[in-house]
Amino acid sequence: MAYLLQFCGVTEPLQLFYLEQGAADGIGPAFAGFRPFRLDAVLSWALETASRRHWDPDLTERTVMQVWMERAEAIDQWQQRLRQEPGDCRLVTGLGTQQDWERRCEAMLLA
Repeated sequence: MAYLLQFCGVTEPLQLFYLEQGAADGIGPAFAGFRPFRLDAVLSWALETASRRHWDPDLTERTVMQVWMERAEAIDQWQQRLRQEPGDCRLVTGLGTQQDWERRCEAMLLA
């Protein structure tokens, strides 16, 4: 099984709440918001998510580390953008399996 970690954008707390609640049933990717946006926080959240969803914690950790290293330049840009946003905004991050992301896209098309 593979996991996909995506950085979705900067949003306000209410929109983040809706995303988190929509994923609370374990269907679709899990979402969280970060400010500041740091590897230790993302990794901690990803491992908690893996535990709740019964995912492989080692594979989850490798996925986060690999994405963080591969997207270092984009992460720097997200961190800079986040500093320019109001203090209550967060960078939304999503984590899920291929099926989770497919379900999310299908649900958006049906809405």
